[in-house]
Amino acid sequence: MRCPRALLATLLCGTLLAAGPAWAETHLHLGETATVMAAPDELAAAMRIEATSATAAEAQARVNTVMQDALARTKAQPGVTVSTGGYGVWRVGPTPQDRTERWQATQTLNLSSHDDAALLKLVGELQQKGLAVGSLGWRLSREAERRAHQEATKQALTALRGRAEEAAGLLDLRFEQFKDIRLDTAEPQQPLYRAAMPAPMALAAVAPAPSVAPQDVAVTATAEADVVLQPR
Repeated sequence: MRCPRALLATLLCGTLLAAGPAWAETHLHLGETATVMAAPDELAAAMRIEATSATAAEAQARVNTVMQDALARTKAQPGVTVSTGGYGVWRVGPTPQDRTERWQATQTLNLSSHDDAALLKLVGELQQKGLAVGSLGWRLSREAERRAHQEATKQALTALRGRAEEAAGLLDLRFEQFKDIRLDTAEPQQPLYRAAMPAPMALAAVAPAPSVAPQDVAVTATAEADVVLQPR
């Protein structure tokens, strides 16, 4: 019976010795944020059609007619992506000066293009037709946003490794590994400039094509991790 007990004691001792270095681990939680500046490559515009009439049906009919014409003009312009946005109809309350019942209808037209000259020209033409500009500005396309965020993530991870090595040196330890790395996700960019425009009818015959200067967009990425340090 002594041999099995001696063997068990030897195995237990070996297990404890093997687990020993883990007890000496030092854990740190570190985080780094990196920002890169990216040139916007896509111009986006949100335009709206508004109409007020004595009945809801008439207001809607006016909006629908203008929208059909706007879509036909936009689809004839190469390189411009178009989609329709929210559609709303509501009753406008009477005023002391005008007791007539009125209804207002509105719908949004969304445009985007990598060709800024073509889009700005189209926006000017649509303004002449009574559409108002709700927002207009440069932004990053999804692909440009993805590339910029990848670069920011790379820089954040590199800085995180540098901080881990620096901390290990200051503590007279050595960097062993990262555990539980957490990376953020890219957030979609919004147009950089929004312009509030007068009511559509006020623009009917005089609105020139607008101009918008691009500005670099800051894209940020964050990396966090638990860092394992070991004795030298």
